[in-house]
Amino acid sequence: MRCRRVTSATVPQAAAPSATGALLPRNVVIPLSEVQGFFPEISQELATGWNSTASGSPTATRSVAYTNSDGSKKVTISADEYATAADASAGYQKAVELSNAVPEVRAVPAPNPGEQAFAGSVTKDGQTHVGVGVLDGTMVLGATTAGYDATPENIAKLMAVVAAEVAAAKNR
Repeated sequence: MRCRRVTSATVPQAAAPSATGALLPRNVVIPLSEVQGFFPEISQELATGWNSTASGSPTATRSVAYTNSDGSKKVTISADEYATAADASAGYQKAVELSNAVPEVRAVPAPNPGEQAFAGSVTKDGQTHVGVGVLDGTMVLGATTAGYDATPENIAKLMAVVAAEVAAAKNR
């Protein structure tokens, strides 16, 4: 995640769909059953489609949002594919810059499941968002929670989701 996935309400959108509007296959993002292994209260897929928060010029993207039954908790996972590793790195760096430009974003300690990773949290209007972004080859992968506190336990669960997502993207 690029960390700007911490909250789309506080960060400018940086990408537009590719010329073809290409979506990555649905299987590039882990399924609900796998998300529930980390966040059992998540009960349904809310939306899927183009990742409107992707940075740079991805050739294809996919974002999937999951939620609990009353909509108070959310996990969003995204995958953005770029033509080259250099393009992916540029998109990742732009996302980190955008995240760091949001004064409320605080870096959180997290392991690195890819070449580079950034994690941050922000609490705004009473809701906490924690996001992780990972650069891995030609892919930028992200995961965000909303409605969860930024506790070490929840951050560890989010990092496990990101690690699963990195593996899914590699195995597609």
